[in-house]
Amino acid sequence: MAERLLLHIGYHKTATSWMQQHLFVPEHGYVQIAHHPEVWRHVVAPHGLLFDPAGMQEVIRDGMAAVPEGKVPVISSEILSGHPFFGGMASDDYARRLKAIAPDARILISVRSQQSILTSVYMQYLLRGGTMSPQLFFAGDPELGFHGFRPEHFEYHRLIGLYQQLFGAENVHMITQESLVSDMDGAARRLARFAGNAEFDSVLPTRRAGYAPSYPEYAVPILRRINKFQKSVLTPAPIIGIGETPKGLYRIFGYILRRPPFAWLMKDLRPVSRHVEQTFKGRFDASNRKLAEIAGCYTSFNHNATNGAPENEHLGRRIGRRVQLFD
Repeated sequence: MAERLLLHIGYHKTATSWMQQHLFVPEHGYVQIAHHPEVWRHVVAPHGLLFDPAGMQEVIRDGMAAVPEGKVPVISSEILSGHPFFGGMASDDYARRLKAIAPDARILISVRSQQSILTSVYMQYLLRGGTMSPQLFFAGDPELGFHGFRPEHFEYHRLIGLYQQLFGAENVHMITQESLVSDMDGAARRLARFAGNAEFDSVLPTRRAGYAPSYPEYAVPILRRINKFQKSVLTPAPIIGIGETPKGLYRIFGYILRRPPFAWLMKDLRPVSRHVEQTFKGRFDASNRKLAEIAGCYTSFNHNATNGAPENEHLGRRIGRRVQLFD
């Protein structure tokens, strides 16, 4: 019989792709039983008046039936945490839908320093064809009735607290990107213990590489203007269509700008990070303190596993630091 289902809901830009491609694999004792398309079709996309848990329950039932004994079934999809471009709206609805679908599941939530994740979210916005400057993007809702960026989406204690209420605090585990950077094996082992994965020992050498695919911040003024002339998800009907973001001119200029001499001359220009730091300085301190409090139920909240101290002792002062390994 398969172990209990592990549901990983994100957040976006918290090493989710690395976990999906390198951690949650059979060699590590995990088997992914559904992916983004199934999650979108059965959990995220249905209108609230049409949502029916039966569709996803069938996917889970069929998937778990094929999981070998001793392996942990996993569904990992960051779209379950809500879309950061649009304020993470409906993340609470998705939580309640998951409770209706899989009430006995274990929940994994991955987070990251807000100062770091906000910069990464904006760079992802450009990669999807966005044209707004950092100032305009982070300004929030553009007009009454239209959703934009909202900082409260990154007050992690709110969503984690809701999942604790729905599933029980003992069934919710948080992992930080910072802990994966400082001690990948330790963070992964604590997750394995939480998930009931007795097969995991350490991350295999061939699965350890992190990656940061975003183009450099100094390329932002050029890349966002190129997006005005390329078709994309966020700009589906440009006046003049020259290629398609993230391909075409976007990729050409991104490639050129990340190489010498630009990489040498402009490496210290970080317009997005600078704006984030100026705009949101202190904004998440209270939330991070509350996050440290509700994380007291965890036995694995550690950024520095070598000293054996519980992670929540470090969270309040460590969560705000920038760590750049997985982008």
